[in-house]
Amino acid sequence: MTAPLRLPVALRPIRDELLSSWMGRVSARYGLETPAMTAWLVGQGRGMRSHNLVDDIAPEPELLRLWARACRVDPARLMRLSLTSRFSDRPPTWFLERPRVPVCLACFDADCSSGRDSYLRWDWKLADHVACPTHGEMLCDRCPACSSQLQVSFRFRGDLLRSFCRKCDTLLTGRGGERLRPADAGFVEGVLDLQRKAQGIVRGESDRRARLEQTIRALWAPLDRMDAARPVLALWFDQPGWNCPFEARGAVSTDAPLQHLPVRWRALTLVILGDLFGAELVFDAEMPETARSLFSRAAPLLPRRQRGPSAIGKGKPPIDGVLVRVQSLSKSPVHRLSGNFLDERADFSRIHP
Repeated sequence: MTAPLRLPVALRPIRDELLSSWMGRVSARYGLETPAMTAWLVGQGRGMRSHNLVDDIAPEPELLRLWARACRVDPARLMRLSLTSRFSDRPPTWFLERPRVPVCLACFDADCSSGRDSYLRWDWKLADHVACPTHGEMLCDRCPACSSQLQVSFRFRGDLLRSFCRKCDTLLTGRGGERLRPADAGFVEGVLDLQRKAQGIVRGESDRRARLEQTIRALWAPLDRMDAARPVLALWFDQPGWNCPFEARGAVSTDAPLQHLPVRWRALTLVILGDLFGAELVFDAEMPETARSLFSRAAPLLPRRQRGPSAIGKGKPPIDGVLVRVQSLSKSPVHRLSGNFLDERADFSRIHP
């Protein structure tokens, strides 16, 4: 019988560190990425199936016990790193489901200046967190060098683990904030104010949080017709013919849009809420006329249990499967790439006075 594996060097978690970040730092000590280290540990786990991704929200207890035994850490301590343990009163819909974590480059620089390893903070995984309040910078979810979706890899530089882009091997650094222009600083300050108000609503009364969730769903509801690729917030741009970019299209008609959006679109959602409802971000007694004109164009959403099965895996290309469902609702032709109706209403009306 094989004895339980014990790693000779095992780092301890940092107080505000994500579970996946700690696993990444431990793996980097042995020249591995987390999936490879997990697979190696699973080989010692008597047939436990391998995991490529670590769930920061609600990790599997069996996987935590495996890592805890190898690193000589109390499993309860690792469980406290999960987001559901840190935020027991926060609904799961307010955690990011995107596998890649946006980062603050200035925080990485601060880690280096403090003489400690770089690591990923837990608040970067919150759906309502888009800017760093400590350094006044927007979070970054794309590599500054190669512009690809950012995936952090920890590697040694000197005696410390630093953060690199896994795709292009670029060291992730904010260079002391030298790229932040004064105009950008003013925008970030406004976003931080909206972020604090949104987080207060999420942590506060359930009825106000429910109204905020309902409003965000309405902003990202399909415009005019079910299964349209263009969301209601397209009206806010006041630009006829505006199409929803591909990176944000996955959030249209979902129950929790912020979970699926990159940083820039989550920040824009907060800005639109502030423009429509002011400092409160939600309506209390009566909805403003501007907001009412937007939400009147929202298509009704089918309950999740009533939505039809996906065409993926049934011999039809994903886009063609969507077109079939859309065209079954209307005789109007649909653009093959954008998914929008060719005769979709161009009357965006006047949203801003």
